[in-house]
Amino acid sequence: MEKTIECQECHKKFTNMTTHLIRAHSLSKKDYQLKYPGAKIVSDTFREWQKNRMDRLYESDDVDYRKVAGSRTFDFVKNKKLRLLLQRDYQYAKKCLQNELWKPTIILYGSLIEAVLRENTGIKNFKSALNKALSNGIISETEFHQIHVVRDFRNFVHLHKELSEGGRRVISDNWAKTLSDICESLIRRFRKAGKL
Repeated sequence: MEKTIECQECHKKFTNMTTHLIRAHSLSKKDYQLKYPGAKIVSDTFREWQKNRMDRLYESDDVDYRKVAGSRTFDFVKNKKLRLLLQRDYQYAKKCLQNELWKPTIILYGSLIEAVLRENTGIKNFKSALNKALSNGIISETEFHQIHVVRDFRNFVHLHKELSEGGRRVISDNWAKTLSDICESLIRRFRKAGKL
């Protein structure tokens, strides 16, 4: 394991050359690596130290780093107010799923899916946004049918609706996990594609 690495420009040794390259040679990391293919910017020792430090911080009780990391989940959404609501409900949905609270999980994930599809398609009606997402290839045919069923789940927030429809069939771990999977898949696709 390398403790230090050598700058190919001036031959000085460092554990991390990022700042040195900018200050001493006016080179970004990318420019340096283009000029010296295969050259490292940080030593193995520094990388290991950094990894261990982040692991300790992540497990620390001082700051909830899971929450901080979760706050970037919807960074592809331009509307800042909507992004804050998405982040809040996403955290709630994950907690509900972990605690096997199927009904709030289904309602929250359904709401998140609706919001990101409406934001992505620019259509205010969920049904129309869903149709456009299918025609644009944003979602698969299977996801379309699963999400289509979910549109009605939101009405189960009204207990009489759930009672009249025999909600036990849809208020289940299967649907909660299915919606979670669809939501996570959409988030990955939208983050990869860039900001909405």
